[in-house]
Amino acid sequence: MKNLILISVLAATSTATSAEEQRIELNNFYPLSQENFDLGDHIFHIADNKGGFEVIEGPVDGGLARCLGSGFGYQDGTNSISGICIFGEGEDTFTMRWKAGEKGAANSWEIIVGTGRYDGMTGEGIATTDIVSMYQALPLRRTHIVGTVEIPE
Repeated sequence: MKNLILISVLAATSTATSAEEQRIELNNFYPLSQENFDLGDHIFHIADNKGGFEVIEGPVDGGLARCLGSGFGYQDGTNSISGICIFGEGEDTFTMRWKAGEKGAANSWEIIVGTGRYDGMTGEGIATTDIVSMYQALPLRRTHIVGTVEIPE
């Protein structure tokens, strides 16, 4: 009988934990606002992009977004470029830290803080930025974000 109860408790715990983690897929779109400074064998990059985001899948609402970043890029494809994106407005926001991918790899991201309905939010994933997309015709750039998040109830 004790084994049956323990198995039931473990099954309930693992179901509750996996139910909290949810897939997220967003499109962040923005007019490009960045500068690159040529330093000979590398560049210094700085960006402050303000736009919006749409939700394709996930437990968040679309809205405003602002992404800031800076760092050095080298001819061999390595870099120290990283930054943050703040999604939402008012009391309900979540902020992700991102790091530019190296040598053609996707950017990595993680949620570092949430406020309001996103308080305690965690998550991680990858992001890719379109070079040629329907958004650039506007002219806007799009970053496609995928991963998983957890938002405490």
